[in-house]
Amino acid sequence: MMKRMVLLDWNAMKCFHPRILLLPVISLAAGFITALFVVPTNVFLFLFFTVNTFAAEEKGDLNKLYLTLPVKRSSVVSGRYVLSICMGLTGLLTGIPLAVLADSFSLSHYYGSPGWFLPVAAISCLLFSIFNLCMFPILFKMGYSKGKFWGMFVPAALFGGLYGAWVAISALPGNEYLLFDALEYAGKHMFPVNSGIIAAATLILLCSFLLSKKLYSNRDF
Repeated sequence: MMKRMVLLDWNAMKCFHPRILLLPVISLAAGFITALFVVPTNVFLFLFFTVNTFAAEEKGDLNKLYLTLPVKRSSVVSGRYVLSICMGLTGLLTGIPLAVLADSFSLSHYYGSPGWFLPVAAISCLLFSIFNLCMFPILFKMGYSKGKFWGMFVPAALFGGLYGAWVAISALPGNEYLLFDALEYAGKHMFPVNSGIIAAATLILLCSFLLSKKLYSNRDF
């Protein structure tokens, strides 16, 4: 049933599939300052792309269709979360070669060890969970049309704001190597740092899923 719901959602947003080609371009642009920004940006964009499932669902009135099938509401939520996780992992895996490519033109070149990518990947997973929590429960409760401002535009603006704030902070005198210093520390404390971040990401994602399931089960159609 889980696989069936994932395929239903994926096929429902077939008209949005060509937009995936834009995601690597945007991610590479985010790497203009440093290539280390590419992976978290790519993960966020692939998560953001899954919002199209809510748009397709509303456009085709698929909620009523799903509920005429022998499908529980919890299965609808589970399927959409599995799809979002798969997309997030795709963003993570494709983001690494994109980061290597971005390093050829970024202002701040990457000189660290390959182990630096582990905390970058962990932080990307944490951002995935945080923005999933910001987006999915709202969209499950309100639907796409009513919820897209708070569940789509606000998280996108927040991500852009965080990116801009980090660039501004890093540009201040004495902070030029702030990101590299943080990654160097994470590299020396690999297990506690990465495991702590992944544990936090898992907990946040679980909270997001349980909240979405509760809100969707009480929603009227």
